Amino acid sequence: MKMDQREYQPYEKMGHSCQTREPVDKRITWKIPTVGPFGDNLHKVGALRRDLVESAAELWRKAYPEVYGSPHEFLLHPNHYEPLIALQETWEEDSRNKVYCMSVVEEVATGKVIGATLLTKFEGNLQVELSFAATHPDYRRRDLTDELRRFTRIIALNSGAEYFTTFCETWHHITQNWCIKGGWKIAGIFPGNFIRWNGEGEEYRGCTVHFYKFAGKGARYSTRPEEWRLAPEVREVWEAMEQVNQRIEDIHRARMEKEMMRSFALSP
Repeated sequence: MKMDQREYQPYEKMGHSCQTREPVDKRITWKIPTVGPFGDNLHKVGALRRDLVESAAELWRKAYPEVYGSPHEFLLHPNHYEPLIALQETWEEDSRNKVYCMSVVEEVATGKVIGATLLTKFEGNLQVELSFAATHPDYRRRDLTDELRRFTRIIALNSGAEYFTTFCETWHHITQNWCIKGGWKIAGIFPGNFIRWNGEGEEYRGCTVHFYKFAGKGARYSTRPEEWRLAPEVREVWEAMEQVNQRIEDIHRARMEKEMMRSFALSP
């Protein structure tokens, strides 16, 4: 049922500090980039196939059992994959209709999934969340995640999303450093945000660090601080975060410019 927009009004007319637009058709579609084997042809990266589902679930049980008992527990159970996650065999339909997209690193010789990431789409918000990344404990520190993360970023960037979010666990800072180096802005720390398993017979509420990044024209439609009404304490937190985020942006921009100049210098 469509709402009669002439009959109702927002609490306050916003958008004075940003561009506005007519409501757009919101569609996020998973698109697989073309890739080949990597790492001396010992590994390959791609979207999840049906024959890899059992191995993928075993990877998550080995690498991320903490999600047991949480909203993401489905990652541990292969029988939950097909209803939720896009599969290569049914990609044309799944890429449009499935909420989750899982990229995997497959060991060519064994057909074993040794790394994976999970993307989640919030289509009505033109948003993609880079939800999880995992590497099998026996394959960590072998530089296998670089190609996987590059593959996953391409899928996200080509999805039609204009807003990216991600969260990082607070038990380590590896993924936090990935985000900062990649120019993501800090959105905040959410204490007790997710249920996390702590081994047999124990669970707790884990805290997560949240990041965001705009894509395409998304930032043009985001209201600016000058029209926000913030409590003094909230504004103090925002201003402190903005100082840190500006440093992250400046360092990232300088790094990108340096890499661009280097690539020009190496061009024939």
